Amino acid sequence: MPALFRSLAELLEKIEATKKRLEIIDMTADFLRRLDAEEVEPAISMILGRAFPKWSQKTLDVSWATLSDILQRITGIDWNVFYEAFASTGDVGAAVKAVFEKTSVKKQALLLEKTLTISEVRRLLASIAGAAGLGSREKKERLMAALLSQASPVEAKYLVKIFVGEMRTGLYEGLMEQAVAKAFDIPVATVQKASMALGDIGEVAAIAKAEGKERLQQIGFQVFRPVKLMLAQVA
Repeated sequence: MPALFRSLAELLEKIEATKKRLEIIDMTADFLRRLDAEEVEPAISMILGRAFPKWSQKTLDVSWATLSDILQRITGIDWNVFYEAFASTGDVGAAVKAVFEKTSVKKQALLLEKTLTISEVRRLLASIAGAAGLGSREKKERLMAALLSQASPVEAKYLVKIFVGEMRTGLYEGLMEQAVAKAFDIPVATVQKASMALGDIGEVAAIAKAEGKERLQQIGFQVFRPVKLMLAQVA
């Protein structure tokens, strides 16, 4: 069964609520272990606040002015509610969640009220990034409105964080490397080396899920692929 985007959002809520590194690693590893191979990279990218892998040249190119206009349109709420929530939380995603909880979001016909899955969210993000040419702005806004209108409050919180590229949950890339190692029973050093070579922990995790430790150990640096610097680990 395809993994629901809501399950990813609920994981992030739990991560945000704890400051314990080992708990964050354990929860994330358990989540990754349950995903299908093709869901792993999109999930990790989104968990880290990215719509696409690090190496991808795709960009959402969405301004806050556009995003806030769409949010106002689909919620129909007095935008002072958002500003009050933002003033109390200091977090744009939490403020959007508060707005969604206080209103009945106007559904768009485009998605026909599909349940959002991780794969469907990635597909729609790719469509938003790919909108180009005459009428592209309207198409981009229509897709964004359709996506957000299908979201529950907690899903909307993290979709907006992905749109603005600001996750701030406490799960940084180093912890994700440890979670990937635990999820797929691979030494952390092997995961870190592969991540340095490929430049993207999401792709490393997808390979680990599908092909295992032996394949990761064969990975070397690739032409035209930016690499990640390996920093010394602080005890």
